[in-house]
Amino acid sequence: MQWMREVFVYIDNGSEYATIREINEASGSLKLNFSIPFSDEPKPSECEVIIYNLAPSSVNKIKKGSAISVTAGYKGDIGLLSRGKISKVSTVPSGTDKLTTIKFTEGVDYEDKKDVNITFKKGSSAKSIIQRVASKAGIKIYQINLPTNKIYKSGYTADGDALSIIEEIVKDCKAAIYYRRGNLIIRSIKTGDDERFLLNSGTGLISSPERLENDDYSGWSFQSLLQHRIATASIITLKSKTANGTFRVKNGTHSYDGSTFTTQCEVV
Repeated sequence: MQWMREVFVYIDNGSEYATIREINEASGSLKLNFSIPFSDEPKPSECEVIIYNLAPSSVNKIKKGSAISVTAGYKGDIGLLSRGKISKVSTVPSGTDKLTTIKFTEGVDYEDKKDVNITFKKGSSAKSIIQRVASKAGIKIYQINLPTNKIYKSGYTADGDALSIIEEIVKDCKAAIYYRRGNLIIRSIKTGDDERFLLNSGTGLISSPERLENDDYSGWSFQSLLQHRIATASIITLKSKTANGTFRVKNGTHSYDGSTFTTQCEVV
């Protein structure tokens, strides 16, 4: 299936739109590479796309702050890997080629959002506080599902960095906050999205999963042919000589270097 791979990069700077693609054996397509990590940690991932010999007219459309999304897969089966905002663009010569490197932050990095100062009355719920703080700071939460919707009997004062405040309340509710394909999610760390996908040697698993043990979690690590269904908190089924069962994706990286087109990830 390697020859059937397809990659699309979409860029919107607010006034102009660009579509950049690599489709093997397709006329007019460009050579490109990418590295797109994903994780259930609160901080958004930093991603990179490198495009070879892009026309100056297209380079001029790629600006810091532009929206970007990367979709990839194989002919007839492609999906979104990540979306976000461009943080840096550079174009430099490399031998006979000209390389345009785009760095982007998954989703929206809200660390620089304005501080908030809101006092909540006695008996306020965690969910209502999170929603009010997020709205005040311009933080868009795609999904919120708290395992425990804590009630603050004495009230609550939200004073300071909005995202830090939300993260603190999320912990109080035994939940997690992370990005999934560019969307900010708040829910139980054990909850995921069932992709209804079986990964085995016939569907892209490259080698047998290896056992993973550390101080924070245990599970399995593996590599497969690039699979867009694998994302943060995806629920997938593994069938191999070493690991068999249904698991939740914790972190990983989609990557393409011009020849290898893979997804590496850890599941728990």
